[in-house]
Amino acid sequence: MRFLPPVLANLLLIFAAFGIGGVLRPLLPRTLRKIDRIAILALGGLGLLGTLLFLIGMFRFTLAVMLAVLVPGAFLGVWCLLRESKGSIAHPWRSHIPFLSAAAVALLLIVTFVGGLAEPVGDIKMDAIAYHFLGPRVWLRDALIHPVPDECLTSFPAVVETTFAPLMAIGGTRAPELFAFLAFGVFLLVVAGFAIRLGLDSRGAWWAVALIASMPVVYRGAYGGFNDAIFSGCVLVALRMALDATEFQDHALAGVFAGLAMGTKYTGIIAFLLILICVFIIPFLLRTPNPLRVLRRACVLPLVAGLVASPWYLRNWIQMGSPVYPPTPGLLRFFPVKYMSPGAINALAALVHKEGHGMGQDVWNFLLLPFHLTFHPANFLNGPGGMGVALLALAPFGLWMQRRNLFVKVLVLFAFLQTVVWFLTEQDARFLIHLYVILAIFAIWGWRYAVSTAPRFGPLLSGLAIACSILYGLFMIVSFRVDDLHAVVSSKFENQRTAREVPFLDGFAYLNSDPSVKKVLVLAPRFPTFYLRKNYLKPVGRFGEESLPNAGDTQALLQKAAALGISHVIDVRVDENDFEISGKPDALTLVFEREDQRIYRVSPAP
Repeated sequence: MRFLPPVLANLLLIFAAFGIGGVLRPLLPRTLRKIDRIAILALGGLGLLGTLLFLIGMFRFTLAVMLAVLVPGAFLGVWCLLRESKGSIAHPWRSHIPFLSAAAVALLLIVTFVGGLAEPVGDIKMDAIAYHFLGPRVWLRDALIHPVPDECLTSFPAVVETTFAPLMAIGGTRAPELFAFLAFGVFLLVVAGFAIRLGLDSRGAWWAVALIASMPVVYRGAYGGFNDAIFSGCVLVALRMALDATEFQDHALAGVFAGLAMGTKYTGIIAFLLILICVFIIPFLLRTPNPLRVLRRACVLPLVAGLVASPWYLRNWIQMGSPVYPPTPGLLRFFPVKYMSPGAINALAALVHKEGHGMGQDVWNFLLLPFHLTFHPANFLNGPGGMGVALLALAPFGLWMQRRNLFVKVLVLFAFLQTVVWFLTEQDARFLIHLYVILAIFAIWGWRYAVSTAPRFGPLLSGLAIACSILYGLFMIVSFRVDDLHAVVSSKFENQRTAREVPFLDGFAYLNSDPSVKKVLVLAPRFPTFYLRKNYLKPVGRFGEESLPNAGDTQALLQKAAALGISHVIDVRVDENDFEISGKPDALTLVFEREDQRIYRVSPAP
């Protein structure tokens, strides 16, 4: 029974997404196949639902408010799915399913579903615990979407994270983990449609989906709170619709998904600008007689994209002082921000640069990038497992085979520009997932090229490259999820895992269960407050955020703790740092102690 609420919560969410996504139906080109329509409605619906909940949640964010959005949306979603099942152009998937590729995809989906039923665990080093799940938990507790001053990354655009809140409210903390099954499934539908658009038949599209799904770096962006699968899906849909656009509604649809990409990650701004460059260059590549007329029609794309993305950036500008928060050091010249000093922002930027440095940013390393990403993926942030050898071995042949296709030429331009910007900014392997999709499709074309041009050795060598990539990826992905799968089938192991991987577990149990705990003062900046269900105040965040003036003065804070409404103080040893409180401070009574944690009760103010 503990698995039923998260399953029901995700079902309600996906049906509501189809219902909200139904507003996009008038914009869909009539020539789209059924798989494309379903993928676009589901993905667009998830993004629009997250944006709608965000707009409503800034005023009121209770379970009743969420259900008032989700339940009618779910009924609309059922109606929308019934309509889509009756019409549109179908594609003969059932008669052209290669067993091995379908089996690989099915295995990954099963692993994702079962593993998604595990409770999230980990320390502050895990992004899901640090901020992806923290923001929704705080918003639910306060019944309001607002900035979390001690964790600046919760102010990132949060199309996906906003949907985590109703999932938590209805299905508990397992539900956002299970969301990975929806995100991964919808992303693979987008990939299949993109593969068919690039000319692959049904069998080729299935192999492309299997190759992409089994890339560890792609899979890593789909679970554990990460939003990269949704982000890359939005970029792919925006890119495809923009390059194929002939009417105003086509550009408007591309703008919706470009806006949703910007509402999911800040890197969506870069993708949006690169898509615009590609759109504006197409009339000149086609030698259109009147390119200005085409460009005027394309201007609807940035207008719609800006409108869809604007809530996130306007909120940050109004409440935090900068549309991009935390800002880059360069933006500090124009936007004075709250809660973070220039020193803290510069330190965060230096950390991002250090962690995303990859194997270097010189010309030589750029030229060697295909080899480095293939054979040294762990050197790129979140890159362990990599993407297999098929892309390096076969994608160049596929590009050569499709070199005269204008759509392919513009895709190559987009991929090159995106890679250059990624190389010069933050080399996180997850940020190129949409490019891996494009290259994987070309790898399938390269496979066919090798088979047709070298019938003696081509089938063996190219098939071996595909098989090694998929089998290696399956092994790595299942290895990643072994503990999750074990925790789902064994309550005993899940309890042992929680005790092993959740820090300060005894302290959390005390604070969450004691009714006298009203508001907790958290002294350690790197204390994982996601596990704390009570109201709290963390004066200093892990990146130097300051929730209060003079937040670093611990003694002064302790003296006015009662005046701040603090009922308890938790002091822990974390990251080899000692306790903040020494001796027997006045107005504090030690009520709980372990080797690495102490909890004090604050005496009421006189």
